[in-house]
Amino acid sequence: MNWLRKKHGAALIVWLVLTIVAVVCLPNTSRLVREKGQINLPASSESTRANRLAQKIGDKKGTDSVAIVYHKSSKITKADQRQINKKVSKLEKHKARYHVTTVTSAKDGEAVAKQVISKNGRTELVNVALKKGAGFDQRAQQVKNQLAVSGIKTYVTSDQLLDDEFSNVAEEGIKKTEVVAVVFILIVLILVFRSVIVPLVSLLSVGIAMFISLSLVMNMAKYFNFPISDFTQVFLVIILFGIGTDYNILLYDKFKEALGDHDRYQAIDIVKKTAAHTVLYSGLSVFIGFAALALAKFSFYRSAVSCSVGIIVLLLVLLTLNYFFMATLGRRLFWPSKKFNGEQKSMVWSFLARQGVQRPLLYLGVFVAIAGIAIAKAPQLLNYNSADEIPNSNPIKRGYLIAQRDFSKGKISPVTINIQSAHALDNQTDLAAIDSLTNALKKETGVKQVMSVTQPTGRPIKQLYVGNQLATLLKGMQQAQTGLGTIKAGLQSADSQLSSANLQQGLAQVQRLADGSQQLASASNQLTSGLSQYVQGTSQYVNGASQLTGGLGQLNAKVTPFANGISNVTAASQELNQQVTAANRQIQQLAAISGSNPSAQQIAQLNQGTSQLAGALTTINRQLPNLTNGISQLANGGQSLANGGSQLISGGSQLMAGSQSLNSGISQVNAGVQQLNQQLQELSGQVSQLQSGLDQAVTGIAKVQAGISTASSYLTDLRKSPTGKQFNIPKSQLQASALHDSYQTYMSNDRKVTQISVVLKEDPSGHTSAKDVARLTRDIKAQTKATALDGATVAVGGQSSQIVDLEQLAQNDFKRTALIMIAGISIALLFVTRSVMETGVIVGTLIGTYYAAIDLTAQITGHFFSNSQLTWNAPFFAFIMLFALGVDYSIFLMMRYRNRELVEPQKQVDHILSSATTIGAVVISAIIILSGTFAALLPSGVLTLIQVAVIVIIGLMILMVALPVVISAYIKLAYSNSADQQS
Repeated sequence: MNWLRKKHGAALIVWLVLTIVAVVCLPNTSRLVREKGQINLPASSESTRANRLAQKIGDKKGTDSVAIVYHKSSKITKADQRQINKKVSKLEKHKARYHVTTVTSAKDGEAVAKQVISKNGRTELVNVALKKGAGFDQRAQQVKNQLAVSGIKTYVTSDQLLDDEFSNVAEEGIKKTEVVAVVFILIVLILVFRSVIVPLVSLLSVGIAMFISLSLVMNMAKYFNFPISDFTQVFLVIILFGIGTDYNILLYDKFKEALGDHDRYQAIDIVKKTAAHTVLYSGLSVFIGFAALALAKFSFYRSAVSCSVGIIVLLLVLLTLNYFFMATLGRRLFWPSKKFNGEQKSMVWSFLARQGVQRPLLYLGVFVAIAGIAIAKAPQLLNYNSADEIPNSNPIKRGYLIAQRDFSKGKISPVTINIQSAHALDNQTDLAAIDSLTNALKKETGVKQVMSVTQPTGRPIKQLYVGNQLATLLKGMQQAQTGLGTIKAGLQSADSQLSSANLQQGLAQVQRLADGSQQLASASNQLTSGLSQYVQGTSQYVNGASQLTGGLGQLNAKVTPFANGISNVTAASQELNQQVTAANRQIQQLAAISGSNPSAQQIAQLNQGTSQLAGALTTINRQLPNLTNGISQLANGGQSLANGGSQLISGGSQLMAGSQSLNSGISQVNAGVQQLNQQLQELSGQVSQLQSGLDQAVTGIAKVQAGISTASSYLTDLRKSPTGKQFNIPKSQLQASALHDSYQTYMSNDRKVTQISVVLKEDPSGHTSAKDVARLTRDIKAQTKATALDGATVAVGGQSSQIVDLEQLAQNDFKRTALIMIAGISIALLFVTRSVMETGVIVGTLIGTYYAAIDLTAQITGHFFSNSQLTWNAPFFAFIMLFALGVDYSIFLMMRYRNRELVEPQKQVDHILSSATTIGAVVISAIIILSGTFAALLPSGVLTLIQVAVIVIIGLMILMVALPVVISAYIKLAYSNSADQQS
């Protein structure tokens, strides 16, 4: 147990066990950094609020989008397009397998094709939304492999993938840094101590501290959300190996010095009383500086607190485990060196300190002037584009650059304006307000394209605008104007005809027509009456003819006995003559009634027969044969006469029927004519009113036409005015299926959140875009208040908005964090220096050194790197590194100075000169080691690490010169007492 205590063996056992536990329990740092080490902006920041709202949009819930970039040196052919469409269709069938929610490609329509195919035809995009979750980058690569087309270069890219790739690049850079740093430190320590053993022991103790610190930090991050970042591991390595090596140099240098006059155990005690105190004070000062970062608001800056954990572990390891090696190995630590002859001296620091003492005002003035110029020239513009950290040869970066070149630079990373209302926005008023904002955004500086629920392809839908609707209305009004002109012409023609017509003459003619009609009706009645008499006479005539025929028949029958009785014939002849006379009278009466003799031939025959009969009666005795013939002829004539009478009866009946019909028609005509005459007489009084009405109608139509013409002129002007560009969707179209896709893409399911997507002309990560978005954010919020959306929540998101928030947060919190760190370190320095002025001089020297290093690095970066701007986080890391290291070296110097002053007061100038001479060797060795350690960051390929390395190396070089000069000059001015103290 005595050996264990004396040899500090317990420390070795404890630290070996802890190291094994740390290695076994070390989480997967790469995965942990991806999950919890990304930059998280405060929940109250603009872009974070926008992101929360964006997650409510229909197609964007729980997703991140990636862009598949197809590129050829020549134009993409139709055959290539068919292959791409085929691949897309196959992916759409297997969405679940690849965790895909939506796919947007050229096959979705001509409007979409214009958006995703470059103007030169060489590049085409397919946008794929993937579900969030672990392994996002791996799933993105699987989608890319699924969509890859032979003969076309296929890339996958997105902001998220670029961030993940930066983590990969940083991780690879860390591996290079660790190896280079260890090799460099080993070589420098061998040169400093002229030994192989001390460098190995130093690296072992620092390595144990590094493994335990890394495991402790990562486990706290895993289980307690301890802040970490992509740079946590690399800066733990740099800080612990750099500062740890410095502390080891101080400890082992003092141990070697003490071994010159003491044994190993006494030397250890001396180390504990002197160098260990310096290391403890220095380490605690650095710890306080890093621990103060816990008060930072920005999680990225808080992640530097991990260095404070490493510092505590480092101090515990170095101030325990080193004693074991000292006690166990003793002088053999410095094998093969055998020189143990006192303190080392630095002639460089001795010279610099004397210069400060001899010309204090000059050198202080020069330093203040240089620092003032550096502060005035400090770079104000920093690079917030994480893609610049990734080599251009990287496939993800390559696809990103191709998309920027062939499309707008903001195509891959559009700005999103998210608007949330308390009510659904799918109504006429709110959609019109959204469209108004969309058009207003198009007028903003730096904007390439704007897409929203009312303009899903970036172009207005013409049918939904007042101008187009007015054009349709004007066309209808023109047709109405033409129709009114036709009606007006017809009315004017009617009026003209009425005016030119002789109405009185027409009425007189109608009156004459009525009179004639009345006369015709009277004549028709007379005709009917005459025809009735005619029919009656004809009947009598037929009866008489029948009797005559019968008598002739009898006469003919008695012709034979005629000869026997002439007396009888004579009597019969007389009787016959009477009958003929009576028949003749009847015929004459009938002829008088009808006005004609319809049977003149028969009557003539009858007269001839009677004449013959009379002659026959006269000469009957003489011509008896002739009598017989005459009787026969008379019989025939009687038969004809009877037949003619029948015809007269038939014709009379027909005449009677026709006369009756004619009489009925004439009566109707007469009644109609009389009625027409009466109505026309009544109408004649209304014609003047009709003409007056026609005149009024023509006048009214003329006024209507004039009104339509005026309205058309007004509507035409209105159509050409800004009002014509206003959005106006009919109610019937609000829930049309044609708008469903637009609603789903740009609105939440409850329609209370909508998104407007803005593509910028410039790189979304550049300063120009950041300024544009900052102005756009102010403008869009002001414009929203002037619309129906007043009172809605508006948040602007996207890469550019994140950079605006990041810039504002980083700059403000950097200043705040820097003040906190300076305050913490100043308090620690007060305990060391016991002087406010000395503390102020040291802090001022560190601040001046930082700004000078920043200024020189900016110039170097501009000359030797493609990007002349410093990355946004390089100044922060450089600041905390330079302050931590500068405080170390200042404490090294001031502790040696204070120890000497305690022994011999009132000789401050001598003490500062001797302290600078003795501690200078340690500080210069430490600066060389640290410069080499930071130089190990140069081959990392990560721009931030390279710039931090350059700043720190330049700052260390400046400190190596400024620290002895400035502090010596101050001591000279503050404590000058005699000339001999200056020798």
